[in-house]
Amino acid sequence: MKLKLFMLLIYSYLIAFSTNLIPSLKHPDSTMNIFNLLATTLFLITLLIFINKGSYSGKLNKGVKVFLIFGFISGLVVYIIKMFEGSMMDNAILDMIASIQYPFYLMFTTPLFGVNYLFGINYETFSLLMSVVYVLVFIFVLSFKKVDTQNV
Repeated sequence: MKLKLFMLLIYSYLIAFSTNLIPSLKHPDSTMNIFNLLATTLFLITLLIFINKGSYSGKLNKGVKVFLIFGFISGLVVYIIKMFEGSMMDNAILDMIASIQYPFYLMFTTPLFGVNYLFGINYETFSLLMSVVYVLVFIFVLSFKKVDTQNV
């Protein structure tokens, strides 16, 4: 059961990532449709089911928490770097630091980019909004763990 849920989570992540990759890279020039939103919704629902139904061994719990913390940090990194990049255009060091944001953006924001079908905001603000989503899921993980240990 754990392996099936984990594989479903990986598949839903890959579906959301592949569906939202081109629109997230070309936003606002690309057109988004309902399939982007559905792929993101599938990933979020699968993530919540995985957290809710998954057996919480030490490694699994730690892995989910690390993923969510990196998701939160990635949204902040993308937002802060883009904010500095907009205010200081001709700084060579900032250009080197700006390249840090792209892996974070691709790994953690792109699978959730289908939600931008509803909002239509720029990518740095969207990254900040998605870091809030990662924090809310992290709080869900912590509250679920507390409830689970109280029932034992």
